[in-house]
Amino acid sequence: MLDKLFKGELSLGATFWKFGVLGLIILHFAMRTFASLLAGHLKGRTIYDFFMHHFHIVYTSKLSILWALCYMSTFAILVFYSYKIIIAVWLSSKNYNKSVWLVQLARLGILAMVFLVWGRILVR
Repeated sequence: MLDKLFKGELSLGATFWKFGVLGLIILHFAMRTFASLLAGHLKGRTIYDFFMHHFHIVYTSKLSILWALCYMSTFAILVFYSYKIIIAVWLSSKNYNKSVWLVQLARLGILAMVFLVWGRILVR
């Protein structure tokens, strides 16, 4: 199914709404959840500062390591998924021949959605 999605073989509506909008919202929610779980262990520090200056393999909480790994994994998945879903919507919109307006709205909409999700992550 994901192979068909990333090749642009699914319908524009399914690609945009189900995988584009809903997929990005789910990944954003997962990332925010892991960030809030990790925040309790960081005590006001950034992740970089924590792991560069205050991390010790024996004395550091195992949960903080787990939440950091989950957060960073979700971040990596979101980077990959954002790139692939933009391409998927673009390819799927090439096959859509009913309305030029909907093609352009889907392309603009997925770009706006990706920028919105990344803006909420990076500004935070």
